[in-house]
Amino acid sequence: MKQSTSLLLIPALLFFCLAKTVQAQPSPILEEYIKSGLANNLALQQQNLDLRKAREAIRQSKSLFYPTLQFNASYTKATGGRSIEFPIGNLLNPVSSTLNQITQSSQFPTVSNETIHFLPDNFQETKVSFAYPLFNSDLRYNREVKEHLYQSKAAQTAAYEHELRYRITDAYLQYLQSLEAEKIWQNSKTVLNELRRFNESLVKNNVATKDIVATADYELSKADNEIFKLKSAQNTARAYFNFLINKDLQSDVSIDTALLHATVPAYQPEELIRQAINNRQEFSALRAGQAAAETAIKLNDANRKIPDFYIGGEAGFQGYGYKFNGDQPYALARIGMTYDLFDAGMRKSKTQEARLEAEKIRSQYSEVQQQIALQVTQAWNDFEAARNSFNTARTGLAAAESTYKIVNNKYRANQALLIEYLDAQNRVTSARLQMILSWSDVLLREAALKNAAGL
Repeated sequence: MKQSTSLLLIPALLFFCLAKTVQAQPSPILEEYIKSGLANNLALQQQNLDLRKAREAIRQSKSLFYPTLQFNASYTKATGGRSIEFPIGNLLNPVSSTLNQITQSSQFPTVSNETIHFLPDNFQETKVSFAYPLFNSDLRYNREVKEHLYQSKAAQTAAYEHELRYRITDAYLQYLQSLEAEKIWQNSKTVLNELRRFNESLVKNNVATKDIVATADYELSKADNEIFKLKSAQNTARAYFNFLINKDLQSDVSIDTALLHATVPAYQPEELIRQAINNRQEFSALRAGQAAAETAIKLNDANRKIPDFYIGGEAGFQGYGYKFNGDQPYALARIGMTYDLFDAGMRKSKTQEARLEAEKIRSQYSEVQQQIALQVTQAWNDFEAARNSFNTARTGLAAAESTYKIVNNKYRANQALLIEYLDAQNRVTSARLQMILSWSDVLLREAALKNAAGL
C-alpha cells in the first residue's frame, strides 16, 4: 500500500510545484492553432469576403468620377406595326399637272401617296458616346459613405478575429481540462487496483471475507465509468476545437499541459475597463457607422441646394442600310444641368432620416460603453471567484491527502474499516478533481476577462 500512496500523492505535489514556479507565457502550440484558425475558419473567411466586397464598393464609387465611353451598334429589321398615310400625291400632282400645261412640258413629274411606318425597317445606328460629370455632390459623399462603411466592416472583422482567438483558447483549455481529469481517474484506478490486490491477500490469509474484493471491483467499475464519460467529453471537445480551426473533426490535437500549470497575474478592473474602451473594435465600428450617417446628412443637404452639371456627346453613323456613306455620319455634343425643383419633401425626409440614424448610433455608443464596462466587471468578478475557489480546493486537497495517509496506515494495521479507506481515497480523488477543475476554471475565466478587455 506504500506504493499506492505514493502514486496518489506525486501528481498533486507536481501540480503544486508547477503552479508555484511556472510563469504565464504564450504557448507556441496554442498560438500556432490560433494562427491556423484565423487563416482557415469558415466564418472568418466569410467576414473577409464581406470586407473585400466593401473594398470593391469603394472602387466602384471612385470610378464614377471618371468619364464613361461606350460603343453601341444596332440594326433594326421590321415589318407591319403602326403607320400613317401621307397624301403627298394628292397634294402635289394637281400642281404638277397645271405647271406641265402652262409650260407645255412634262418636267414636273407626278408622285404617289406615301405610307410611313413608325417602325424603321433596315435601319442601323453605330456610335461612340461619352458622358462626364462636371459636378455631382452625390459622387463625393457616396465615396465617403463607402469608405466609412468599409472601416466599420474592417472593425467588425477585427472584433470577430479577437472573439475567435478567445473561442479557440477556451476550447483548447476545455480539452486539456478533460485530459487532466482523465489522468486523475486513471491514477485513482491504479490505486484501486493496488487495493484490490491487497484485499485479495487478506482473503487468502483468512483475515477478511470476499466482500472486500467485490467492493473494490465495484469502485473500479465506477472509475471505469467516469473515464468513459471523460473520453466522450474529450471527443466532443476535440471535435469542436477542430471545427473552429476548420480541420477534420477527428484530427489529433497537440497537447501543451504547461498551460494548466502556469501562474496568472492580478488584474485591476478599472484599468481593464479603460483598456476595453480603447481596444474593443466595436467602438471603431460604431464611430465609422456614425461618420457614414453624418456624411449621408451632408449628401442630402447638398442635393437640396446645389444642382448637378454634366457634359456628354456621341458620334457615329445612322441611316437605312449599312452604307457608312456621306449621308450617314453624325455627331452631337451636350451640356446639361439637373436640379430637383419639387420632390414632395423626399430629400428633406432623407436628411432627417440620416440625422436620426446618427443620433441612434451616438446612443448605441454610450450603451455599448456601459455594456462592455459591465462585461469586464462581471468577467473580473468571475475570475476572482475562480481564484478563490482554487485556493479553497487546494486547501481541501491538502486536508484530504493528510486524512488519507492516516486512514491508509490504520487500514494496513487492520484498525480501520474498508468503507473508511474508500471514503478517504474518494475524498482525495474528488479533491484532486476539484483542484484541477478549479484551476482550469481560473484559466478559462482569465481568457474570458482578456477577451472582454480586448487584450
